[in-house]
Amino acid sequence: MLVTELTHVLFAQVVAPVVAPENAEFSFWKIMFHGGIFAKIVMATVILLGVFSVYLFFERFFFIKRMTSKTDSNFMNNIEDFVRNGKIDSALDYCKTQNSPEARILEKGITRLGRPVSDIVSAMESQTQIEVANMEKNLNLLAVVPSIAPMLGLLGTVIGMILAFYKLSEAEGSFSPKTLSEGIYTALGQTAVGLAVAIPANFAYNLLLTRIDKFVLNAQNMSGEFLDVINKPL
Repeated sequence: MLVTELTHVLFAQVVAPVVAPENAEFSFWKIMFHGGIFAKIVMATVILLGVFSVYLFFERFFFIKRMTSKTDSNFMNNIEDFVRNGKIDSALDYCKTQNSPEARILEKGITRLGRPVSDIVSAMESQTQIEVANMEKNLNLLAVVPSIAPMLGLLGTVIGMILAFYKLSEAEGSFSPKTLSEGIYTALGQTAVGLAVAIPANFAYNLLLTRIDKFVLNAQNMSGEFLDVINKPL
């Protein structure tokens, strides 16, 4: 019966071409919430995921930017002067006043002066991991959005298509192509919204990871410079 009705619909479209009304306007917002209660729930969930990802991105972005911009441009030069002049306490106080990830990393290294180099390196690496963990806080939630949003959109599309063809199978007599087309474009609109949320979220997540990787690289370079300072002959 379903195949027969689809044949009638296609035949009707060929025999009598559909003419769009002159005042017809495309409204994506109308398409998103045109379906039933399930479609509205899916759309609301996907939109909430989008809002959440935007908030999380900007919160993490400015947090990372604020943390990595605290260090004085002459930080390493001042640390070198303190260490080479034997002013270890002054170097520790200077690190505390900076209150930046780089300063906390070097502070751990300075407190281990006099011990084997492996202990100094281990202490700085442990502090680096702590700083990275602070920067990556809640990033796992942002990473989930690019996976969940398209799946929710696809779920809404599948359910919408099922309902559209169910109405087609239950129709008696002549069947308007408009009824079927409304169900199809409403269903596909949910996948489009899911992708519209997932793509920027994935870009934002990778952008934050890039900034964190840059911080790790700078921390490694700074640690190497500090080891050169303490191993340099007086």
